[in-house]
Amino acid sequence: MKSFIQWTSEGKSARLVSGPTTDIKAERLIAMVKWFINEHAHRLTPVVNSQELRDLMAQYADLPVLHRLRLKRLLHDLEMKNGEREPNFSFASDWKSHFAQWPVFCFVVDSYWCVRASTSYEMALAGYTEEDMYYWSWWHRLTASQRGQPKFDRDSKRYSLRGPYSEAYYSIQMGQFLADTEALREANDKRYHAVMELLNSTDRFAEVYKAGVSQIDLHQQSFGLPVPFFRSDGALLWMLEVSSAIPKTDNYRLIAWIPLNQDSAEYQGEIQRQVDVGGKYSKKAYFIEDYAQHFSPTQRFALGVR
Repeated sequence: MKSFIQWTSEGKSARLVSGPTTDIKAERLIAMVKWFINEHAHRLTPVVNSQELRDLMAQYADLPVLHRLRLKRLLHDLEMKNGEREPNFSFASDWKSHFAQWPVFCFVVDSYWCVRASTSYEMALAGYTEEDMYYWSWWHRLTASQRGQPKFDRDSKRYSLRGPYSEAYYSIQMGQFLADTEALREANDKRYHAVMELLNSTDRFAEVYKAGVSQIDLHQQSFGLPVPFFRSDGALLWMLEVSSAIPKTDNYRLIAWIPLNQDSAEYQGEIQRQVDVGGKYSKKAYFIEDYAQHFSPTQRFALGVR
């Protein structure tokens, strides 16, 4: 019997599945994959492995999304049969290794609001580059700098990202930060004081802090907030900011951006495609520990890295 790879990958262009319509081509492809997986299930010697199936799927990236998702389901079933995947939610116990596998529009913060990790998609959405991460101020939500220029600076690109909503949004955000870190202040936490010293050294922080004090009582509980993205390409996207606790961590939270309308969702998909093929970002996920060498000892202590 010819192997899966002989039928599907050797002489790739000659062996691509064809059909009079895209849907018929996809149905033929899926039927073929199902046959090989069924053969694999009851034969002693392996018939197909998951990497071979991934290679095959890469040749049909132009299929309609439903058919691509059906192929991914078949890949999932094969991984289950091969013992490569367990029917559990291991993200809950090992978020860091899975974070790179599921690079959505999100980032992770700790209880001090220091950024622990981000994805290339989230960076592209906000207009960041990898060089921005060399500055300590990129790694805190209340500075979120570009090339070291904090977002509260009215001349920064990050400030313009929120358009006419900037001052109102940052006041709300500061109020949420103060509510979230109340226990750290009351405990006279040393790292919290180190964080505040860094933040107070940045432009306009004290001014926004003062405005945020009046917002504390409104933000005793986290809530989703519609947030505008006035991008440099002229597009306006509306996203829902959603925060979720990550279990088995020191109060880490996952912050995700969810599109609020169809156009924003469609353009979010376009941003993903640009990242995947553009080569602007060298990784799917970025972690603060990989940039610790760029920070001073004081900055490392405040950011919680060694």
